[in-house]
Amino acid sequence: MQSLPSDEVAERVMARLETIHEDEVYVDLEAGRHSPPPAPVTPPAAAANEPSRKNKKKKRTRCGCCRRLACCLLLAAAVVAALLGALYLALEPKLPRYTVDALTVTAFGMDDDLTARARFDASVRFENPNRAIGIRYEEGSSLSVWFRGYRLSEGALPAFYQGPHGGAATVHVAMGEARLRGTGVVEAMRHVNGAGGGELPLVFRGEVPVRVRLGPVTTARVTPRVRCDLVLDRLATEGSVRVKNMDCKLSLKLW
Repeated sequence: MQSLPSDEVAERVMARLETIHEDEVYVDLEAGRHSPPPAPVTPPAAAANEPSRKNKKKKRTRCGCCRRLACCLLLAAAVVAALLGALYLALEPKLPRYTVDALTVTAFGMDDDLTARARFDASVRFENPNRAIGIRYEEGSSLSVWFRGYRLSEGALPAFYQGPHGGAATVHVAMGEARLRGTGVVEAMRHVNGAGGGELPLVFRGEVPVRVRLGPVTTARVTPRVRCDLVLDRLATEGSVRVKNMDCKLSLKLW
């Protein structure tokens, strides 16, 4: 057999390899068998974008978790609101009512040293209109009687409990005596009493700390504030003094 020159053999081998490369078929020259093409090489730009795609996927996962958590919280809030609404409708809670049944003038006058003296005893009526809620009146209350910015008398309620369907309870309070310097308040009260046909306008104020009790549960302390604008039929220490007109307002002070 005639041998070919080495240069010609090399050229034929190179041409064969180029043909195989174009067909994407690789030949193992030593083993004489085909092998699969190698894995494609990722371009540098694509490799740089790979972390960005992973971060976007993580962000989408976090956003999905946040949305699910928000939906759960909204659902829980709706359930709690529904339960509270049902409880409110079942209990029908009502504010207690306070009125001043009587205000007795036990001392009123002026001493030789021009010190005005005034003292009142009050009968306060408490009403609990709730059928399932009890009210516990605690110590630390403050009651006072005022005339044009002058505090004439002050006192405190005893602690007591008024249960559900408690109806009305009247508490008698012996209030302390106030001593005021000067004749102005006494003369003003006498003038108003005479000019008004025997009527004297006063203001009764009260702050009474209470706790609400529902079955075994007792709430935190709240302090209702009461203001009663009332008119006495006369100003005298003898005989009974009647409350002719009265307008009471109630507000709550949370602790």
